Amino acid sequence: MNDKKPARATIAAVAARAGVSPSAVSHVFNGRPNVSTATADRIRRAADELHWRPNYASRKVSGRGGRSLGLVVTRSGDTFERDPFFMRLIAGLTEPLAAIGWSLSLTLVRDTDEERVYREWWSEQRVDAFLLVDVRDDDPRILQVRELGAPAVLLGAPVDDLVPAVTVHDDAAYEEVLEHLAALGHRAISRVSDSPGLVHSRERDRRFVEAAERRGMTPTVLHWEPSAEDPVADVLRRSGPATALLVDSEAMAAEIIAHAPELGVRVPEQLSVIAWEDSWVSTLVRPRITALDAPVEESARTAVKLLERLVNGERVASQTVSARRLIVRESTARTQAPDQTPIEKDE
Repeated sequence: MNDKKPARATIAAVAARAGVSPSAVSHVFNGRPNVSTATADRIRRAADELHWRPNYASRKVSGRGGRSLGLVVTRSGDTFERDPFFMRLIAGLTEPLAAIGWSLSLTLVRDTDEERVYREWWSEQRVDAFLLVDVRDDDPRILQVRELGAPAVLLGAPVDDLVPAVTVHDDAAYEEVLEHLAALGHRAISRVSDSPGLVHSRERDRRFVEAAERRGMTPTVLHWEPSAEDPVADVLRRSGPATALLVDSEAMAAEIIAHAPELGVRVPEQLSVIAWEDSWVSTLVRPRITALDAPVEESARTAVKLLERLVNGERVASQTVSARRLIVRESTARTQAPDQTPIEKDE
C-alpha cells in the first residue's frame, strides 16, 4: 500500500499552467497592479485548478506581511452580537477580500486594550491595513495609525485628511424620513441615539435637528440609557409630546415596539417608530419596523478597494456611497388629531 502524500503544487507549476513567469504569479497574489486583468484571471484559474495558494507563513517570516485586514471592535461580546450592522459588515467584507486574496482579522477588545492591539498587530505584521469603525470624538486611533504608518480607512464622517473615509450620503435620508412623517401628521419627533460619543452620532443629531426645524417640526434628541431600570419606559417618559421616534438601531426599535404596549403606548396608533438601520430584525416584530436600508455591503466593497490601493502605495480620497432607502412598513401611521387625547399610560 502506498500512503505517500501527494506533493503540493508549487508557484512554478501554476506559472507553467498559466503560461507566465513565477514572478507574474507572485505579483498577482501580492496585489500588484502591473499584470493585465486577463492574465491575472488566467493565473487565478490555474491556481484554483491546482489548489495552490501563497505560503503566507513564509511571507510573514520574510517581512512581507500577511495580506490581512484588521478590524478591531471596542464593544462587549453581547453588544456586538446584538447589532445586525456588524454581521452585515463582516458578510460584506468577505467577498471583496477573498477576491484579492486577503483575510479578515477580527477581535473584540476593551477600550483600555485598543491601542495596544493596534500597535501589536502592526509591529508583528499580522495585518496590512486597518478598517476603523465607531469613530469617536478625538479618536486616538486616527493619530496612532498615522504614527504607525499603517494604511487605514474609516467608515463614517471624515475626521482627518490623511485617513480616507467611506461615508453614506445621508442628507436625503433625513428629508425622506421627515417627509414621510409629516405626511402622516407628525410634528413633534424625537431621535434616539445609542452612541452619543461617536462622530457619526453627533452628525446625525445635528442633521436631524436642522432638517426638522427647516420643516417647522419640533425635534428632540434623546440618548438610550441601557443602565436604566426600564430603558423603554425611560425613553417614552423623556420623549414628552413626540408622536414619532427615529431610533438609531433596529434592535432598539424592536425593543420599543415590543414593550411599549405593556406601558400603555400603542404602536403605531399612538407612537410611530422608524429605525435608522434595517435588517432581518425589522420583520420579526409586529408591527414590522419602518426602516432605512443602509448600503453596508457597498460601503464594505468600497473600503476594501481603497485599502488595497493604499497598500499598493497609491493616494486615495474619501468616497461617498449610495444613500439610505426608506422601507415603509407597519410601525408608522397617521398621528392622532390635535384635539384627541394625548399619549398616556393605559389603566
